[in-house]
Amino acid sequence: MDINEILKMMEKSLPDETLFAEVIRDLVKNEIESALKEKLDKNPEIKNQLRNAVIEYIEAKIKEISATTKFTEAVAKLGIISLPSELREEMLKSFISAFQKEITQAIDKTL
Repeated sequence: MDINEILKMMEKSLPDETLFAEVIRDLVKNEIESALKEKLDKNPEIKNQLRNAVIEYIEAKIKEISATTKFTEAVAKLGIISLPSELREEMLKSFISAFQKEITQAIDKTL
């Protein structure tokens, strides 16, 4: 083995700069998180306000999903009653499977 081959093998075994950038980003993120937690611990009023805001935000997202579901259901029903009777049953099955998948995905994203 010559020196060039050894150098190439060593170079391949070293992590690339992406790994270092990710590590630095995580370290900075952890420092910011620690500083913010410290500030929140010293200010219980702000901590409580932030907690309440997060709860309110989650509740609003749940209501949004509920409203979207109701809207989708109403539009689907309107579409179904507008179809000729011979197509209704087939389309009903298609709508149910399509919307069930979308609703499940929306709920998974929210949670």
